[in-house]
Amino acid sequence: MKKAEKIQFIIDSLNQLYPSAECALHYSKPYELLIATRLSAQCTDARVNQITPALFARYPSLEAFAEADFDELCEMVHSCGFFRGKAKSIIEMSRTILEKFNGVVP
Repeated sequence: MKKAEKIQFIIDSLNQLYPSAECALHYSKPYELLIATRLSAQCTDARVNQITPALFARYPSLEAFAEADFDELCEMVHSCGFFRGKAKSIIEMSRTILEKFNGVVP
């Protein structure tokens, strides 16, 4: 089986097993899902969904996250735990997506 066929088999199998599965994280843009997913590590999706509206309002673009003040971002994501690592990761990830992928989440 070729790689593309394996991928399609996995997708089909998951769709069959979980036909009505939905993402519990709230987002409207692909990079927002990536950030919310990063925040959800060692944290509940409910907690992430409590802070992301203000977070996404404060940083309305990938460019804004890439230029974010580290201390301010730490304060905003503090309640998700491991806030320093998560803030650093979000800033670096945003910069990488902008620099290497022209702002498009691969």
